[in-house]
Amino acid sequence: MNFLQALIDATSAGAVYALAALGIGLVFGVMRLANFANGELITAAGYALILLWPISWPLAIIASIVVAVALSLCMDFAVFRWIRTQPPATLLIASFGLSILLQRVYDGVFGTNVLSAAVAPGLAASVTLGGLRVNLISIVSIVLGAVLLLATHAFLTRTRMGLQVRAASEDFKAARILGIRAGSVIALTFAISGVLAAAIAFVLTAQTGAVGPTFGVQVTLFALIGSTIGGLGRLGGSVAGGFFVGFAVSMFTTWLPDWINDFRIAFVYLLVAVVLVVAPNGLFARRQFKERT
Repeated sequence: MNFLQALIDATSAGAVYALAALGIGLVFGVMRLANFANGELITAAGYALILLWPISWPLAIIASIVVAVALSLCMDFAVFRWIRTQPPATLLIASFGLSILLQRVYDGVFGTNVLSAAVAPGLAASVTLGGLRVNLISIVSIVLGAVLLLATHAFLTRTRMGLQVRAASEDFKAARILGIRAGSVIALTFAISGVLAAAIAFVLTAQTGAVGPTFGVQVTLFALIGSTIGGLGRLGGSVAGGFFVGFAVSMFTTWLPDWINDFRIAFVYLLVAVVLVVAPNGLFARRQFKERT
């Protein structure tokens, strides 16, 4: 039973990291931008949930989505649209600087200490499934992750705008030549990444009940790693890589002995290094990526 409990917890964590990796992979596919500031979208949505949940939970959920989407679009409008033609390394550095800037903004507005509130307290309960007690938040994480992943897949494969996003992600220059409007596609991918960030913020705030200025940094870092080992620019690969990293972190946390458990993150990085030695471009990458012009 302990193994089954660990498996459920690891699947729950993997679903969260897969959503984060999908948001990063979408933006990278279109812009070749590995957006480190994606973590600040999660943080902003988390603050909205913490501040508004005691007032009205529907308002808190709606506000978290609106805040994350609006901030994501503002990032593109204020920063990234002006440097779209620059190399991916330049875009990455810009996103890192934007991440630090927003963390300092959160420091100034909310203070350096964490804000806490009971977000979805009912999810702290557990249910019995076949003699195994499972936290509701783990079930919600898995279901929410599956629903959003399937919804995103359906959007990308069955709608006109989704097909345009996929086309831009495969070959941005060719897509523009064929008449796909670059600005609309990029704005849409940023908006979707904001929605996914709000979903991640809900799960994390329900688990911890606390948000600080660096709330979204760790999940974003691991999602970036997952996207890299899965193959940046391949959405399926990003999702699989994100799930793999989240699963590994959770399993290491559960099964490593106490005397070495503090080094679980180092083991994750070691595992990632081994994967990248075997497949430098990611497990699911088919080719080297061209820079956008």
